[in-house]
Amino acid sequence: MTDQRPINFPFGLDKRQQRYIHPSWLAKAVSGDRQCQLSLHLQANYKIPKVDNSFDLEGYKLNHQTALTRYAGLLKSESYLVHAEGSNEFRYTTKTGAVISAKPDLVAIRSGEAIVPEIKTGRELKSCDIVQVKLYMAMIPAIGLHGIREIPIGQLVHNDEVYEIAPSEVTTEFKQQVADVVNGITQPGVPPATPSTLECRYCPTQHLCPYKVDNVAQGSDDWL
Repeated sequence: MTDQRPINFPFGLDKRQQRYIHPSWLAKAVSGDRQCQLSLHLQANYKIPKVDNSFDLEGYKLNHQTALTRYAGLLKSESYLVHAEGSNEFRYTTKTGAVISAKPDLVAIRSGEAIVPEIKTGRELKSCDIVQVKLYMAMIPAIGLHGIREIPIGQLVHNDEVYEIAPSEVTTEFKQQVADVVNGITQPGVPPATPSTLECRYCPTQHLCPYKVDNVAQGSDDWL
């Protein structure tokens, strides 16, 4: 249910000089894992102060780097020229003036063929992981990263399993879906909040939002 109450906006937040969208936010929005337009709007337009949580960031970084290094070594042994993390950073400016700043884990090139492996560790893969790789696949040729001008092959590497994403999956329909989400995030004015217990629980703006939902509505009636 959409909450249309007036919003005391923008909660004392500092406005960004330029609207910014992280690929992981966009991927979750496109896949439907995040549906609250207000939350996405806040992240894109304002600087959100971080809060302490129990996530083991250092442990994640160590596991991720270990897996990344191992897979990069495998690609090099197969004669790929491998570019890792920082060397893959790019900034894609949308028609609405927002910047999507991305840094794919790996970009590998061999005999004119390019692949974009994204390394995932720990949790099970989600649909948003596929979307994130497809975003890289769509944007890299437009940027011309490392001279790539054709849609590369995408890969999700998870616990030594490799899931391939064909260039043909980056369709016109997919690009339009992404554009629709970006337009919604960057539209003038403030979009409505659409709170839910699951999304609010992990929302990066939950400590600011007056519409946060903590519990699922419950009840019963005599008829059932």
